[in-house]
Amino acid sequence: MQVTGWKSSREDGTLGLRVGKENAQRFFPRNAHSACLELDGQRVIVPITKTFWTSCPELRSPFIRDFLEQHGLAHWRKGRPPKLRLLPRPGNTFVVSLE
Repeated sequence: MQVTGWKSSREDGTLGLRVGKENAQRFFPRNAHSACLELDGQRVIVPITKTFWTSCPELRSPFIRDFLEQHGLAHWRKGRPPKLRLLPRPGNTFVVSLE
């Protein structure tokens, strides 16, 4: 699935991946409290918020921020977030890859 970079509207530097409502409902079990992301071969657990399936379909984590920074994707012009892919794997695990 295609996802995009996401940044908080607050000035706290929070970065993440915007999955989108449709993908959240299709690929993430409603009873999940976290997801496992594989970022450059490293597996990390990322929390899933209660509003993930309704109004805030983003995965947020310092690990995602670090990944975006390492690939030069942490800063973008308004309305032009980087595009990435989440490849679903068994066990609520997703491999993050660059477009």
